[in-house]
Amino acid sequence: MAEPYGAFALVLHSHLPYVLSHNRLEEEWLLEAVAESYLPLLQTFTQLSLREISPKVTIGLTPILLEQLTERRFPITFRTYLEQKVQAAQDDRRFFRTQNEPHLARLAGLWEEFYRRTAAFFVHDLSRDLVGALRRLHEQGHVEMLASAATHAYLPLLGLDDSVRAQVEIGTAVYQQHFHQPPRGFWLPECGYRPAGDWTPPISGIDGLRPGKRQAIDEVLAAAGLSYFLVDERQLRRSPPDYGSHSPCRVYWVDGKNSTASESVSVFARDFATTARVWLRDGGYPGDPAYLEFHKQQGDGGLRYWRITDRRTDLAYKQPYVPEWAFAQTQAHATHFAQALRDRLRRHWQQTGERGLVVAAFDTELFGHWWFEGPQWVSELTRQLTANGEVTLTTCGEYLRHYVPQRTVQLAESSWGDGGDHRVWWQAGTRGVWRDLYQAECEMQRLGKSLSGKQLDPQLARIVQQAGRELLLLQSSDWPFMISTRNTPDHARRRATLHYANFQQCCAMIERYRTEATITEEDWNQLAAMEQQDAPFGKLDLSNFWHTKRSAVSGQRSARQGEML
Repeated sequence: MAEPYGAFALVLHSHLPYVLSHNRLEEEWLLEAVAESYLPLLQTFTQLSLREISPKVTIGLTPILLEQLTERRFPITFRTYLEQKVQAAQDDRRFFRTQNEPHLARLAGLWEEFYRRTAAFFVHDLSRDLVGALRRLHEQGHVEMLASAATHAYLPLLGLDDSVRAQVEIGTAVYQQHFHQPPRGFWLPECGYRPAGDWTPPISGIDGLRPGKRQAIDEVLAAAGLSYFLVDERQLRRSPPDYGSHSPCRVYWVDGKNSTASESVSVFARDFATTARVWLRDGGYPGDPAYLEFHKQQGDGGLRYWRITDRRTDLAYKQPYVPEWAFAQTQAHATHFAQALRDRLRRHWQQTGERGLVVAAFDTELFGHWWFEGPQWVSELTRQLTANGEVTLTTCGEYLRHYVPQRTVQLAESSWGDGGDHRVWWQAGTRGVWRDLYQAECEMQRLGKSLSGKQLDPQLARIVQQAGRELLLLQSSDWPFMISTRNTPDHARRRATLHYANFQQCCAMIERYRTEATITEEDWNQLAAMEQQDAPFGKLDLSNFWHTKRSAVSGQRSARQGEML
């Protein structure tokens, strides 16, 4: 067989904000993603590996998502959710039978089987440990796990370099805790990047937020020991030198200009033309008439029984779903995509004489949740590419081990959002969130300076750590994103307001505690309620917030010994 034209890396980015214990609607975002995307994909990867086909997928789970999937309450909540779905399918089947709808009744039976099978896989095959199963696949070389920022903060707009470092350092520490080794790759939330340079705060009047020099984000990644990150093709092509000529089929060193450390960090770019075949709203595979319609649901159970039919068709006129038709289309679309990959890499090889790489990066929830047939498409594509041999499957880290970048790029400030800039997260409707966030960042810095070098007793350390959690949760990019896209904006404002109020309450308690003012039983009860509702990251190493030595507040020390900042 001839040598392959190049390689293909499928990258899946998994993220949900912290939703456990907030309300049922929010929790269902997580439960749906696990049942419809994460577990079906994990089943796909496991089945492929058992057939001696290595999927070679690069997968990112944000630290805040990892924390939720490994919380003690998650397996119980998830099992209850699956049981409710089984009951909904049984109710639907009885209803369709009374309506003389045998085909829909059959589909209800398939839904019941789907959720029973999912429960059996989660409980028996995985022993209720989804993250542990991913860790084993990672150790076996079948997938490669990516680290990310602690709570998916939009890093270019954070007010302080210390905040960027905290998000990166806490994120990589959580990765190492769950995967038992340091990460190589990093998913920048929203592919948001900022080079080194002068920075003027976009909001004035905040004590502690001043103009000045800012670090490049790649410099922060390099200092944390990371080897690579990913951007969108548009970000690559608009960057110097040689504007517009950089190819997403190559990997580049990032030239941070003001940093020698960043020369060891590489960047991969998502190939737009190839990726668009899947995610484009009009013309992408998930819009095929045979596939399951996402928006039309049956009753309170929320199960779906209709196919897309026509994207322009009103939901009332959608036709019943036919699984056999959808399965045939996943095979056809996998064949089409595989051919597109071969054509893309063949052209690159003919034009440059190089064997290139195509990176296709997606939100994981596209596969299964939004596009029900997506996991089956991944399975078909993997099998076809492996059998053909003209394109090599690889993870990003594996590719770097074999191909050292030969070119350098000076990345421009950018994101993969609309317009390729910050407009999705920074606009008129989101400025109130950013003002609160900047105020909290600066207050955290003042806390660090006032507590530096002091011994903290366990109670004070407990309050300070909860303040750190609330700040991290406030920094989530989800809140401005939901506001600007008008996707549950009231919910986003409520959550951002809640975390800022909790942070302020913690700061007020710290001040009263340090001045020996009275802290009431109600204060301690409110702190306990915060700890119950917002519980990620265990005992935070708060030195990350102030960029001091790791001998500061650390989960490695006994609370009985007190804490030293």
